[in-house]
Amino acid sequence: MRRRLLDTGLQLLRGGPDALTTSAVADAAHVSIGTVYRYFNDREDLLGELLDAAIRDVYNDLASAVGTALGLELDPAMRHIAEALTSTFERHADVLRAFADRGFDSDLSRGVEQTLFALARVIPARHRPDLTPAQLDDLVFVSMGFVATGCLRIALQRPAGSDRDAMIDVTARMLAAALAPAA
Repeated sequence: MRRRLLDTGLQLLRGGPDALTTSAVADAAHVSIGTVYRYFNDREDLLGELLDAAIRDVYNDLASAVGTALGLELDPAMRHIAEALTSTFERHADVLRAFADRGFDSDLSRGVEQTLFALARVIPARHRPDLTPAQLDDLVFVSMGFVATGCLRIALQRPAGSDRDAMIDVTARMLAAALAPAA
């Protein structure tokens, strides 16, 4: 039943964040409101579980992308990472949009960053062995925020008629420039 209610919540989110209410979930799942409250305290609880599932998928997709990118030179590695993040954000657009509408310091950005920080350190550490651990953490903090925000914007806010691939290319070049040693 829990899975059914979560799936119903995802379907409702396709209509926008305001479409998800406990009453709407009950109606769409053809259950009583009490059944919804048996599994979720409120709308925020349901949204939180949907976000947790999305973050797990983002982590798994990024882990796979990092594994592939480790065998690539910096520029193609960053292109691969930017493509993977954008694609996974697009797959979870309805859930992510519900949280992104709350602003940058939302549960979304905190949750994604906390989950991905150690993983996001792998490629910069490989390409920048000259950095101290503190310098590497600073670089990862800034670059991770940039790439996550850039890919999220491409996935959720891309203007109609814009070139998705060109935007990913720009994001990848900017990330590669941030990770390249100073000349």
